[in-house]
Amino acid sequence: MGDGVLVERGVQYGRGVVGVSGGHPHERALCADIYRPAEPGGDRPAVVLAFGGAFHRGSREDDTVREDGPKNTAVAEYCRRLAARGYVGLSIDYRLIPEDPAPGDAPVLVDRERVPRSRLDVVRRIMGLPPATTGMVADGIEAAAADCTAALRWVHASAKQLGIDARRIAVGGFSAGGRSMMHAVFANRVPAAAVVAISGYLGVDELHRYVSGAPGEPPVLALWGERDLDYVLEQAPALVEHAARVGLPVEAVRIPGVGHFYPAEAELAPGSGVATVQAAIERFLLRRLGR
Repeated sequence: MGDGVLVERGVQYGRGVVGVSGGHPHERALCADIYRPAEPGGDRPAVVLAFGGAFHRGSREDDTVREDGPKNTAVAEYCRRLAARGYVGLSIDYRLIPEDPAPGDAPVLVDRERVPRSRLDVVRRIMGLPPATTGMVADGIEAAAADCTAALRWVHASAKQLGIDARRIAVGGFSAGGRSMMHAVFANRVPAAAVVAISGYLGVDELHRYVSGAPGEPPVLALWGERDLDYVLEQAPALVEHAARVGLPVEAVRIPGVGHFYPAEAELAPGSGVATVQAAIERFLLRRLGR
């Protein structure tokens, strides 16, 4: 690419079962797109990101949405920009609720009946889908967590071949992707050096069960919009408050004047120390991973 970034697409990290309820379950490949600096080098820091889309849509190539105001920056674009700064960026795939996935074998939801679904129900209507049952929603969230967990374990196991320093792997994503990556790290305890949650969250009950401030839990950069989704506006600040109580390092960035979908160029409030969302992410990663 012209920005000094090389992209390797469709690298398989695992397989996942879909079509469970329809009577024809089968496996499909789970893949990652890898963004690398063009300059030769190894032992680089890495950032593994998962796309957003209310567990219903989006892809590792593109999860942009323009429904009301500015559109969000795709996680693939964040990976490209970070690769241009010297990181290895991985945009990963995971199974979605319309695929009827099998849930993982390590449940992460504390209460399957209390999953926030206001955005999810809107997206189903946009897609022309009938209302989802509670079981469908919970199984889809569990499947996404299982896939993100498998992806991170694959990155760790393949770090040498990928030219990655396994001690410097950050994870995260946008919205549903951020939630799924936080499940992988805090519930399933996959090691990570840092977490970037772009309007991602953990439920309050999950915070109390999984986030203790114990050694090895990674610092978090929590970003959310001033007019974000109702449950993000509840649960992102809850993460900050809970983290302060247990001693988990969290940097909170509340982005003025935006909702759930905001670009990397969205401006931060004066006094933030950096000007934009992109700059806040880069500053956080530089502090936590180096370059």
